[in-house]
This record gives sequence, structure tokens and C-alpha cells, in this order.
Amino acid sequence: MRDFLIYVENALPPESPYHVSEQAIISALGPLAAASHIKSCSATFPDYSALERADYFVGSGFDTGRLKAHGKQLRIVHCTSAGVEKYMPLDWLPNGAVLTNSSGVHARKGGAFGLMTVLMLCEGVPRHIENQRRHRWDNRLATGIETKTIVFVGFGALGSAIAERLRPLGATIVAVTRTGEAGPSADQVFAVSELERALPLADCLVVSCPLTASTRGLIGEAQLALLKPGASLFNIARGPVVDTKALARGLLDGRLSGAALDVFDREPLPADSDLWDVPNLMIFPHISCDDADGYVDRCLSIFADNVSRDLRGEPLRNRVDAVAGY
Repeated sequence: MRDFLIYVENALPPESPYHVSEQAIISALGPLAAASHIKSCSATFPDYSALERADYFVGSGFDTGRLKAHGKQLRIVHCTSAGVEKYMPLDWLPNGAVLTNSSGVHARKGGAFGLMTVLMLCEGVPRHIENQRRHRWDNRLATGIETKTIVFVGFGALGSAIAERLRPLGATIVAVTRTGEAGPSADQVFAVSELERALPLADCLVVSCPLTASTRGLIGEAQLALLKPGASLFNIARGPVVDTKALARGLLDGRLSGAALDVFDREPLPADSDLWDVPNLMIFPHISCDDADGYVDRCLSIFADNVSRDLRGEPLRNRVDAVAGY
């Protein structure tokens, strides 16, 4: 087996749960580590000489121009996150290189978090939180989750993980996907071109699709108006998929019973954002899917498997499709 060089770039300090250490790379590689050479650098202080000799790159939030100029020998660029919209289009990729992502590593925690949030929305928890702030007693009852229809816009690893946890509770699962196909967790499936047929079914709308040119602004004023009165929304995808100003209006006028956002157009959400004070809106600071323990290890397991596949000449996992945008 030939030796190979891995260039690791960290934008965050070692104490961060997103920091990729040399030891983490070695542990993920297993027996392959004997043939590896690892160069770990801060994004602020790159080693261009090492990058120019590297076979593989691991990082997140990286400068694509830097890789285009100095990563001409790279075979795999692995992103330790699932979203890759910031790297589109892929015209910066060195010839022969492939971009891979960490899609799928969020399903375990994100599935549980999504279950919690959908149950909270269907039970009217945002209203109870608002009433607590106002010292108001309102004991209106909600119907059980088994009476609810949950519509998912995007049914990949994350959306289906939430659905699989909801299914034993009796909720009806409707999936909206790019192709109009979905796994067995869905009771009904629509293509995204049929979105307007799916939205009126929703007691709760879960937005869990990638951010691409075609999904940016996908859920706007017109789409929110199609939801049944009293429906709720949870965005666990990317902020720009949902028009948050239109969402705020729907909450303020009472057409929507509640919403939860874990993603925003701008992050961190500015302290002076109007969203903080929108009634019946739960705000989470983009923490739904990432785990304080083991997140990087799960990302690196995909990378290490792809190194092994590459050395054997086999197809790679999680290869980003430049046309689809994810």
C-alpha cells in the first residue's frame, strides 16, 4: 500500500467539539493509519507546501479558492458537515478531486431532537410558553399525536430519522422529495413539484431538505397560506429555505399555532432580531443535530471508509452531486 498525505484544516480551537485532531484521524483510519502522514493546520495559518502535496483534505468552512490554488493533487475533499451550499458551484475542485460530506451523521441526535420538537408543536407547547410569560392560564386541550399528519419537505437521512421515531406513536407521515420517492417510513409521497398538494395535509410541517438553488425560499407566503389553520412548522434544514418574515406574520396573526427554528438566515441570530419576540416561536441556536460527544468521530468514519474505497478503486460514499447541489 502506498503512503498518502492527509491535510487537516481546523477553523476552531482544540476545545471545540468540531475540532479534528490528528489522533481522531488515526483512530478512524485503523490499519490504514500505518500508511498515512497527517498535517494538521489552523485555517489562519495554512501550510501551502503540505497542501500542495496532500492526497486528502478534511475540514469545514474552508476557503475553496485556497484549495483550487494549492490542492491540485487532492483526490478527496471531505467536509465535516452535511450542508455544502457554501461550496457551490464545484468549479473550484481540483481536476480528479471529489467533494464528500458527512450527511447521515446527524440522524441519531437529530431524529430524537426532531421527535421532541414535533411533539412539542403538536401539543401546543409554544402557546404554553407564551402564556407562562404572560401569567395567563389557558387549559385548552390538544389532540393526540396519532391524529396528526406530519409533512416532511425533504426525506433524507435526517427527515426519515425523525419520521421513524414518530411512526410508532401513530402519526401519519407524508414525504415531499425531489424525485417523488421515499423509504418505508412514509405513508404518502409527493414530488416537490406537487408541494401544493401536500401542504394542506399538514398539522405540522417539518422542513428538512438541503439548501440548494431550487429550495432557497421554497416555503414562502404562498406555501404557508396553504397550511391548514392552526398548523405548525419546524425548520431543521437551513434558514433560507423558509421565509421567516412570512412565518412571523403567520404566527402574529394566529394562522399558525406555533413554530420552531433551529436554523436562520444569519447565525448567530442577532440580538436585535425581531424573531426573538415573535409569539409562539421556539428558537434553538442550531444545536439540534450535533452531538457534544463523538460528532467528529462519526464524520471521520465516513472519511476513513472513503480513503479505503479510494485506495481500492471503489465508488465513494456521500459524494456530493454538483447538479443536485448536495
